[in-house]
Amino acid sequence: MRGVLVFVGLILMSYMSLGQIAYKCINEQGNVLFEFKTQYVWPFSDGMAKFKTLVDINGKLEWRIGFVNEKGDITIEPIYESLNFNKYNFVDGVSWVKLPEQEGFFIIDKTGKKITDKKYAKVGSFHEGMCAVFQGLKMGFVNTKGEEIIPINYNGSPRFQDGLVCLCIADSDVDKYGFLNKEGKLVIPFQLIQTGYSGFNGGECRIQVNGKTCLIDKTGKIVFTPELTKNMKDFSCGLAKAFIRPDRTGVGFFNRNNEWVIEPIYDKAVSFVNGKTIVSINDKCGVIDTLGNFVIPLKFDDISGDCGHVGWFACQKDLIIYYYNCNGMYFTQHNVLKIMHKNQSQYYPFKDSNEKWGYLNEDGSYHIRAQYESVESFVEGKAWVY
Repeated sequence: MRGVLVFVGLILMSYMSLGQIAYKCINEQGNVLFEFKTQYVWPFSDGMAKFKTLVDINGKLEWRIGFVNEKGDITIEPIYESLNFNKYNFVDGVSWVKLPEQEGFFIIDKTGKKITDKKYAKVGSFHEGMCAVFQGLKMGFVNTKGEEIIPINYNGSPRFQDGLVCLCIADSDVDKYGFLNKEGKLVIPFQLIQTGYSGFNGGECRIQVNGKTCLIDKTGKIVFTPELTKNMKDFSCGLAKAFIRPDRTGVGFFNRNNEWVIEPIYDKAVSFVNGKTIVSINDKCGVIDTLGNFVIPLKFDDISGDCGHVGWFACQKDLIIYYYNCNGMYFTQHNVLKIMHKNQSQYYPFKDSNEKWGYLNEDGSYHIRAQYESVESFVEGKAWVY
């Protein structure tokens, strides 16, 4: 520990102002909460935002990562190496970090205190209070206390869903999958022979039975068997996506009564998100609702986006992109060159013809007029702008 403290002291001798940006942290009303100078800062997660800055270490400039809280205070000094910054993200009060020239990731709390001394060469991300850790090709899981609840002896899904995770024993002759809970208890035996792992969604999970996709509940009981097709996705918005041709075309959607609600006439489609989905026929794309009605007409060369995390559809025709909201309304009120994902907010970051950034409401009207050189989506009610 003494060596770490000495190392920290050397790093904190000098923060370099070279290339720093005066970021403003604003709330959703556009009010400035505080300013923070650094080279780069990421959106908040669990009340903490990681930042990247140059520090002087024995006369040599090095990139380091630290953390700032919602008041703008540096609560964890920039001492962590920057190459693996994508693993640094607070969830449920903890984050993985890695010190320079040291092997392995370890867990810290919001004060920077180590949760445990154990390190791992490869780690996943915390989800539902659990995180995958790896040793070679084998995987296990730790909780937010750093306790290894599921030993590193499995292959399968890298994240828990609905409190369970789909795994198979790493050294088994046949990959038979089962499900373990957060206490490490096997709740559905290793008896499922799959083409790959699956996960629970809304209390149900897809499995293969005699070449047909079925749904089981958390006890392992089969609760739905499709009659119209052998292959199906999970139910979303009351409908399950399925295809009827070997080349995965002939896509439609059926309900729990095994009735086609949307006939399998599409070449491609994705599952519904908040009642809307993208479909295509003969290389023309559109967006439909759960009754099969077109919200955005089937006339575009390509469409991306969704009604979840993204919050809009970018519709391309003749190399021109047109942005629509999830009600099928074209953003026509203002000159909009680009729109970013709305993320956790109801406001869309946008760029106007003057190359300035602001925020739009869902109907395309101004929420915060374009005035910034750069903006981020609102996360946890806050966004970084400059």
